[in-house]
Amino acid sequence: MQKTARLGMAGVVAAATLMFAGTAFAQEASASGQAGMTLPGTPGASATTGGSDHATMSEHIGVGYLGKRSIPIADQAGGDGSAQAPVIGVRYWLDPSLGIDAGLGFVSAGGTTTVDNGNTSTDTDDVGVTGFLLHAGVPLSLADDGHFSFQIVPELNVGFANSTVSAPPGSNGPDTKLSGFGIDVGARAGAEIHFGFIGIPQLSLQGSVGLLFAMESRKLTVDSTPEQSTKHSTTVISTTVGDNPWNIFTSNVAAMYYF
Repeated sequence: MQKTARLGMAGVVAAATLMFAGTAFAQEASASGQAGMTLPGTPGASATTGGSDHATMSEHIGVGYLGKRSIPIADQAGGDGSAQAPVIGVRYWLDPSLGIDAGLGFVSAGGTTTVDNGNTSTDTDDVGVTGFLLHAGVPLSLADDGHFSFQIVPELNVGFANSTVSAPPGSNGPDTKLSGFGIDVGARAGAEIHFGFIGIPQLSLQGSVGLLFAMESRKLTVDSTPEQSTKHSTTVISTTVGDNPWNIFTSNVAAMYYF
């Protein structure tokens, strides 16, 4: 229930931000008499005149949150599990139309469960997981005007994770190792909105949807003699939004601050 409330609040905040931005855009356009966004090479395209917030970020580096990604890993039954890793990275615009993205996601989780039974207590290590994700992209700005930039971002993500399930104390049984590897290639299309309408053009919010091709493999290995293993590989072509409506906020909205 708390998670649903938090996601609902995130949606309300995001919607309010976009409504405020839209109102500011409309007022500014009305005051200046400017037309709406046009494609590069056409009259009024700010990408060619350098009059937009986006154009002023050329040759500047941005640092921020690039979205949440899933890293594949086998579960204890050898099935399809995953670990979530927020990606933190940088974006550098070589010129107003071409940029470079690079990011890193990391997750390390673990814990201990203690069972108190009268005068004795037993500590059991929870199943932990460690995962890394590397992100690279080439953002292309196709049109920009005022505080708005329409972009297409071809991207590549490579992730790997591992975990060890220890045998119960005193059982002398073998440990079980879980691992996973994933790579996806795709492209996202969406907008980057700069907060120049409140005097902070360096701060931007990015929202996008897209299509990706992903290859994932998961492996469960029992450290016995002889070694036993189960491996599962999948190939997926899918959109990057997901099946839940709030995924567009948790996975596909990113924030950036330029220096």
